[in-house]
Amino acid sequence: MSNRTLQTSVRDAFGLSDVPAEVVARCHEETGNHAVPELDKNYVFRREVLRDILNFLDDPDGDGFYVWGHYGAGKTTLPYQVAARLNWPVSRFTAHKRMEFDDLVGTWKMCQGGEMVWLDGPLTTAMKQGHLFVLNEGDRADPGQLAGLHDVLEGHPLVIASNGGEVIYPHPDFRIIMNGNSSGSGDSTGLYAGVNALDVAFMDRFRVIEVEYPTPDVEAMILEKKCPSLPKEIRDNMIRVGNQVRKLFIGGEESATPLTITMSTRALCRWAKLTLDFRTAPNALDYALNQALLSKAEPEQKIAVRRIAKDIFGATWSQGDD
Repeated sequence: MSNRTLQTSVRDAFGLSDVPAEVVARCHEETGNHAVPELDKNYVFRREVLRDILNFLDDPDGDGFYVWGHYGAGKTTLPYQVAARLNWPVSRFTAHKRMEFDDLVGTWKMCQGGEMVWLDGPLTTAMKQGHLFVLNEGDRADPGQLAGLHDVLEGHPLVIASNGGEVIYPHPDFRIIMNGNSSGSGDSTGLYAGVNALDVAFMDRFRVIEVEYPTPDVEAMILEKKCPSLPKEIRDNMIRVGNQVRKLFIGGEESATPLTITMSTRALCRWAKLTLDFRTAPNALDYALNQALLSKAEPEQKIAVRRIAKDIFGATWSQGDD
């Protein structure tokens, strides 16, 4: 039996004023469950992306949900913030190249006194208790290990041979969400070390959406909530810098200096916060930009990004670094 016995207004819960008041989403009762993610009141939802994930959560119809996009675009945070507003518990795991399917299922552990105790893994816990199971960086896992999810994705029970053949039937509220930096076909940019091409039969079991970097209007709302005391003109210019950098990022516009780094929304927020933190520095904008992004860039790329920032900020940008 589903634990989603209540309804909440999508407009009110997710802060989307243009959504009709009668649109609702089913949710859990607030019980103080520690597995429910912490709510970030400053998180800004994008209507189209929210529509897709709410549709999946309401009726997965035997599918998983795969979210992909470049780093720092918000794809990892998305399911947690949706779950926080629906009071939906989450079990999570971050995949890596040495991950084995048993890491998700569970393991035997020896306790004091030599007694062996079985510990459920995050997948087993989610199936039993009706959690969202979120597999982060799913395209970094060995595709052969991910094949163990095939039956589970199709709604079949999980059989745990290592625990005496225990059979776990999926709770009605159990869902699988996975994210990654690729669409599942591997990394064509060369930017994401360790990303694998996933098995086509595995990916066929997922609905797939791409989360791109937010539009300038959305990023303006994000920065206003993150740093309301930073002047609007500076926030707007930061967004212009970020979008210009993204155009030169690999996969974007052709350039004599294509960039292998980009200004993610996460980096943009970091730049804004550090600008406030170091506002007494001779050139707070440049000092903060260096920590937020440029310290990990190649020298010629630092020059290119700084030139973009100087051109956009104009007289606001100090010449102290010349």
